[in-house]
Amino acid sequence: MTNGPAQRGVAVVLAMLVVALAASTATYLLWAQSLWLRQVENLVARAQADSIARAATQWATAILAEDDPSVDHLNETWAHRLPAMPVEGATLTGAITDEQAKFNINNLVRGAAPSPADVAVLQRLLGLVGLPVTLTDAIVDWIDPDDTVTQAAGAEDLDYLAREPAYRAPNRALADVGELARVKGMTPEALARLVPHLTALPDETPVNVNTASATVLLAVMPSLSAAEAARLVEERGRKPFRGLEDFQRALPRAGSTQIDGPIDVKSRFFSAEATVHVGRVTAGYRALIERGERGRSVIISLTQILP
Repeated sequence: MTNGPAQRGVAVVLAMLVVALAASTATYLLWAQSLWLRQVENLVARAQADSIARAATQWATAILAEDDPSVDHLNETWAHRLPAMPVEGATLTGAITDEQAKFNINNLVRGAAPSPADVAVLQRLLGLVGLPVTLTDAIVDWIDPDDTVTQAAGAEDLDYLAREPAYRAPNRALADVGELARVKGMTPEALARLVPHLTALPDETPVNVNTASATVLLAVMPSLSAAEAARLVEERGRKPFRGLEDFQRALPRAGSTQIDGPIDVKSRFFSAEATVHVGRVTAGYRALIERGERGRSVIISLTQILP
């Protein structure tokens, strides 16, 4: 009989342990189920965000198809950023950018040889953003089709194979300016300065003087002063240039201004970015769009820009 209370105490403790274990198990199962439901919700939201973002880039081709292809400027419908707007339970933002507002890095090599005029443009652009002009040599070697170092600051396979990890110079046109990150002498800070002014397009392209920044205009036209380039940008904001003759008349020294690269008032290549937020998920895509004959626009590449 003396063991009765002790046995009851042990039973109570065991019962409490069983209840605690059951409660812990139930809590874990509820947490696991909640986690699984959240993962499913995220997967569904991601699929929805991807679908909307891709559709938005297709929408951009429709906007460009309706635009007058004979002239492109920043007062047109395509140039206005799409504000945040609700779409099927999501929030969509987007923008279309004229890629020919920038210097096409692939212009550096025309045929199989460096283009002296375009090399000079890039050298001036590097100087304008505070970077060493010798970077041009390594960039040319990165793109040109041979494996011969063209200038003292150039670089080919021997330079890159000595790195860890080793790699080779591609010796081809770039698909994206981000590839320049691997060029000899290029740093993340230097690339960040260059990216706003560079593009990588599949064909040789002129700079659109209706959309180019003052910095790009100065790189293409070395006889301009900074004040003159800023004035051209201000003037075109009020009245875009309708043709090259119109632009030439607006130059401070009409007929005698040095122009080192091809220019135009219209563009073929544009990029469209779309970002979609659905719940806890964000998705973003960037499309490179080519506007062809009769204004028909097609997506020639689609890149995911957000994980």
